[in-house]
Amino acid sequence: MAARKTTKKTSGTDPATMTFEAASAELEQILQQIDSGELGLEEAMVLHRRGQVLLGHCRSLLDRADQELREVALDELDSADEAR
Repeated sequence: MAARKTTKKTSGTDPATMTFEAASAELEQILQQIDSGELGLEEAMVLHRRGQVLLGHCRSLLDRADQELREVALDELDSADEAR
């Protein structure tokens, strides 16, 4: 039987407390592990679930940043209109 590589542990950190950069870095690590093809089904499924949570968190952070940028842009337009 061929020896399998051991899985790098995920950080175990609650994704809700992670920065975008930390969450995306862990997600990239998970993708590399799954793509390696060296994981058992159970390990791959655990990592997949963790990846889904991380992906959702990253999307949420991006959506929030997008909304903030839109609000800033609108505020700047309003300020420019008032200055006229």
